[in-house]
Amino acid sequence: MVIVIVALSIMINLNLTDNSDVMDKSGERLSFNVSSGNTQLSRFVNDTMLGPKYSGCDVETIKWMESLGNKSVFFGNDQIVIMSIEDAEKIPKDPGITDVYIYNHFEGDVIENHDLGNKYPAVFYVENVTFVTQEIIGTGLA
Repeated sequence: MVIVIVALSIMINLNLTDNSDVMDKSGERLSFNVSSGNTQLSRFVNDTMLGPKYSGCDVETIKWMESLGNKSVFFGNDQIVIMSIEDAEKIPKDPGITDVYIYNHFEGDVIENHDLGNKYPAVFYVENVTFVTQEIIGTGLA
């Protein structure tokens, strides 16, 4: 539940992202910066993507995401990154620290990428994930 709430809050901040010109990155090795924590792709599609916030997004991309099956999904400022559960295990779990922002930096080979629409983040399906570093930034609230 907490991961879905975090995902929703990240998505709310992404409404101004314009990805209408997302180019095919298949076969490229890219770097990603995502918030800590992940969720099951099926849960994300069912709980979040089908909600009213995503009305008007690309239905074919949602169908493609559903077709990927049992995968994990991570969220970044301008991207949604999908990977196998085995690759997701290479990325540190959320350490449960409060009053901080935690970001995981990793690289992965893009199998396929899609566009949800011009105000939504780009979606990348990756493999061969290599964890690079974890960044913890204090909020100044503690």
